Amino acid sequence: MLRDENIVPYKHGEWPFRRSRVLRYSIAVLAVLLAFSVRYVIYGDLQNRLAFTFFVPAAIVAVWFGGLGPGIAATLLGVVLGEYIFISTRGSLLPLGIHESMSLGVFGVTTLVCVMLCENLHRTIRRLEHLLSQARNAWQLHGDGPALNADALVLNGGYLQRSLAQRYGLTALAVLLAFGLHHWLFGAPETRFPFIFFVPAAMIAAWYGGLGPGLLATAAGLVLGDYFFLSRHEALGAVSDIERLSIGLYAVSSTMCVLLFEILHDHILRLEHAIERAEQHHHSVHLQLVDGEPAGA
Repeated sequence: MLRDENIVPYKHGEWPFRRSRVLRYSIAVLAVLLAFSVRYVIYGDLQNRLAFTFFVPAAIVAVWFGGLGPGIAATLLGVVLGEYIFISTRGSLLPLGIHESMSLGVFGVTTLVCVMLCENLHRTIRRLEHLLSQARNAWQLHGDGPALNADALVLNGGYLQRSLAQRYGLTALAVLLAFGLHHWLFGAPETRFPFIFFVPAAMIAAWYGGLGPGLLATAAGLVLGDYFFLSRHEALGAVSDIERLSIGLYAVSSTMCVLLFEILHDHILRLEHAIERAEQHHHSVHLQLVDGEPAGA
């Protein structure tokens, strides 16, 4: 009979909780403070443009490294710092104007999407680690216990099991929905928010389809945002400093999210391969014992 500690590891041993709570939350706070410092150096505290945009990469790093709690903490800290320091109204977190409320809402939705998708990958990793623990324990028992049920080893976390049509089809759909939503809400052009809906689109593409679809969604969002929403400059032509900064922030945020998601996907794929090897070894040992041969002969 399998021991309980091998089926369900202690919580502190699970991904990403095997990292200490102090470390996980420290990284979250450090990422937010770094984003705050970069934003302050570039603009100072007297302009409300891009009040929350710099905090998006900070939240991405926090949830990727530390999980749900640090991701939410980084989001809330970014809201407080962005609203209190960089929004023009002083002395209170409220009230907010239309543009400020919209900026806050977009930041909240973007980071919430990132936190949910990243936590989904974290849960997949934890599930696979549990399965790997069971598989390894089963063959270590040298066949005394029953073989693992194949249905229990259905591995559906790896995006490579999805077809190219599914992965790139969802990518195209996510980008088109982002474009349509932006055009419906703001029209063209809207120089304050040219790329806001394309960041979640790239996140969804990377979460569902992996590196290639994520980078494709990022590039497509860059072209569409520049061509239709950035400003009234000649399409894909020369841009101003603020436009150049918007492009750079979008590219950094989306690419960072795609790469960090890909690291988690790679972890998932390696766990799946390890589970398959352990199950195959257990099956081989079980057959040898049934045939009366010594294990490992």
